[in-house]
Amino acid sequence: MEKITAILVDDENKNREVLKNLLTNFFPEVEILGEAESVESAFKLVNQKNPQLVFLDIQMPRSSGFNLLKKFDVVPFEVIFVTSYDQYAITAIKFSALDYLLKPVEVKDLKSAIEKAKKSIASKHQTNGQIINLLNNLDEENKERKVAVHVGEKVELISATDIIYIEADGSYCKIKTANDKYTIAKFLKDFEEYFGENSDFVRIHKSCLINVRHIKNYSKGEPCFIEMIDGITFEVARRKKQEVLERLRT
Repeated sequence: MEKITAILVDDENKNREVLKNLLTNFFPEVEILGEAESVESAFKLVNQKNPQLVFLDIQMPRSSGFNLLKKFDVVPFEVIFVTSYDQYAITAIKFSALDYLLKPVEVKDLKSAIEKAKKSIASKHQTNGQIINLLNNLDEENKERKVAVHVGEKVELISATDIIYIEADGSYCKIKTANDKYTIAKFLKDFEEYFGENSDFVRIHKSCLINVRHIKNYSKGEPCFIEMIDGITFEVARRKKQEVLERLRT
């Protein structure tokens, strides 16, 4: 059995004990090299032990777990975030295609996260770009959102400014840029939450978000049509027309 080395970072000892017991009892391939209760002690431990994987608590009293990642120019380990419910952080983590566990941690979720980490470690697939993207997305001063999408064995980061529109397709969404189309396992409401109220995206009907920066022209009549720069035309839902036209005017 191929071993992977890990450290546990959480300010609460009982949380570390619970996770350590789960790993010991169900995942003998994970070798725990040590534990840390703060960002400072975790940073020292990483440099001493060089783990392949870090289970990182987000909410710690003196410093967020995200601050540990900011200490590295290149993050030298895979990371699985462990968090209580924090919708904004979870949304940012999801859109960076990284893994998280909700407390209390369940074995099935832990198994899924470890399997993904093992694959990344074995293939030497670096998630550093995704981690940088996450940290940028969490920075309130940074308005440049990016979306991580799986393309074969790789993860591509698409700039929100390059997205022309996003269409819902069941439990998936199709993202259209000038040069490509991508499919991602998200709902439109996830994108609305991720981009925020002041973004360039507006929902024109129940199945479509458009980027107002990529509108070629639109009609004010009934029905209201919007043509995008790629030549695709959408009809705006009647109940959405006033809202959409107000957004276009501003």
